[in-house]
Amino acid sequence: MPLAPVSIPPGIVKAATPLQVKGRYWDGNLIRWRANKLLPVGGWTRASSAPLSSVARTIFPWTLNNNREYAAFGCDNNLYVLDPDVGFSDITPAGFVGSETEAIGEYGAWNYGFTYYGLDDDPVDPRPPNLRFLPVFSWTIDNFGEDILAVASSDGRLLHWNHDEATAGEVGFNTVVTIARVSNVATVTTVNHHGFAVGDSIVIAGNSVGSLNGTYTITTVPTQTTFTYANAGTNATGTGGTADAIPVNQCPINNTGVIVTTERHAVLIGAGGNTRRVAWSDSEDYTNWNFADATNTAGFLDLDTSSKITMCASVRDGILIWTEEEVWIMRYIGAPFIYNIERIGFNCGLLAPRAFATFAGRCVWMARDSFYIYDNGVVKSLPCDVGSYVFGNIDPFAGVLYTNGSDNGTFPEVWFWYPTQDELTPNKYVIYNYAEGWWSLGEMSRTAGCGSGVFTYPFTADENNDIFQQEDGWTDDGVPITLNRYAETGVINIQNGNNITHVKQAITDSGYGYSSTQLTFFSSYTPEGAEAVSGPYNPRPSGYTDMRVSGRDFRVKVAATEDAEWSIGEMRLEISPGGGR
Repeated sequence: MPLAPVSIPPGIVKAATPLQVKGRYWDGNLIRWRANKLLPVGGWTRASSAPLSSVARTIFPWTLNNNREYAAFGCDNNLYVLDPDVGFSDITPAGFVGSETEAIGEYGAWNYGFTYYGLDDDPVDPRPPNLRFLPVFSWTIDNFGEDILAVASSDGRLLHWNHDEATAGEVGFNTVVTIARVSNVATVTTVNHHGFAVGDSIVIAGNSVGSLNGTYTITTVPTQTTFTYANAGTNATGTGGTADAIPVNQCPINNTGVIVTTERHAVLIGAGGNTRRVAWSDSEDYTNWNFADATNTAGFLDLDTSSKITMCASVRDGILIWTEEEVWIMRYIGAPFIYNIERIGFNCGLLAPRAFATFAGRCVWMARDSFYIYDNGVVKSLPCDVGSYVFGNIDPFAGVLYTNGSDNGTFPEVWFWYPTQDELTPNKYVIYNYAEGWWSLGEMSRTAGCGSGVFTYPFTADENNDIFQQEDGWTDDGVPITLNRYAETGVINIQNGNNITHVKQAITDSGYGYSSTQLTFFSSYTPEGAEAVSGPYNPRPSGYTDMRVSGRDFRVKVAATEDAEWSIGEMRLEISPGGGR
């Protein structure tokens, strides 16, 4: 008898039961589609030889002018960089204030003074942790040429790091190594890249030679860690102290995040502790924040909103800025106002600070109950075939803290990892393929990610503080995945379910990898009847799979048996009719 084709469109449609998803895939794990063929998601290998000191929340890759690749990892209590020739280096600045992931709960939920007022303290039997009262924490990192700028929301300082430095430093505040005065010229050597320019006013304080302290104007900048100012007096060399921008030019503190525009302005959100303020530096100078100086382009705008600014991201038209409930677009308009910020979306704020992914100038993000996309200047709701399942299972407290997203880069996909009910870390994922429009989902624990492009593979991090290269090989860092890769259909009505059907053979349009998969059939005689499980059946080398399955309604599960590449296209079944009862 001829083989009957069974064409199942790509993507998962997740309803309450497989009976509600006829002729589609209903469930799956670690699978994707390309050109209507079902494929396995690649494996991952460890990129870190040892765990980092705390959980990574943001990963940012960039390239130096000599094509040398770097990646920065913003963690709960640390800032790391990866130089492939050196490995991971901890560049956390002195005095860094990390997240409060340990301080979960109100005051009294842990030891005295550890968290928030509101519950009585019991040192013998403290209250259990409560994510409800944990402050939201995020890192933002961007490159300014070869260097990076970074802000951790818990710390609030604008940090700068140059690849020649041992640690990151606070912009505008510098630790002095020495000040040497020769012929009325004082040369200052700082620990880190000072970022100052000729003409900047600075305050020198705390140096061992008192006459070198004071307020001065920088006259030359010989190197990234030295500058000079005029200082009359006897030749002398002093040690220690600080060299800081004067208050009118100082970088704001208590910021929420940072991003760099194409016009080379450093932009701070939640600037200076004002939760509605967006401030930007002078062009090409992230150390100059003198908003009153008409000769520079530094400035700020306060959004006309009642909700706090939470995050920002670069898109084709400018900078997206999210508040708790809205989304705005920041565009360059030139002098004298420099930037304009327009509200373009209501009731579509981010679910969590890192619950977004950018690609090709566009952005997809998770809001409280649906997905949204910014494309070509417009914010639109993004229909999602698995949305009800995903948003119905996100933990209401951990979800708004730790849900995170990233583009894949290797494939035209954006991934989001989220914690399900009663989970403290993201344990499941949802994928959107923006080239073909399908959705997928599965299980994977990741706390941060970034797409490939700078590096060959996407990077991700997990709750054990390990860093991985995704799409590298087919195993879980050497541990087999096999049957954990699968796709399961909803009900397939052969002959419209009017008659009993006997399935004798199946052939999958694979082309390769027949031996890497197996088929399991679920059959029933009535829509609400119990399912009979038949199989699993392993294909012959020819691609034909022999079986004996009877029923009116059928479902099929395709599972991997090897950690290898395979594909399945249109499935064809050899069937014979049975009776009508």
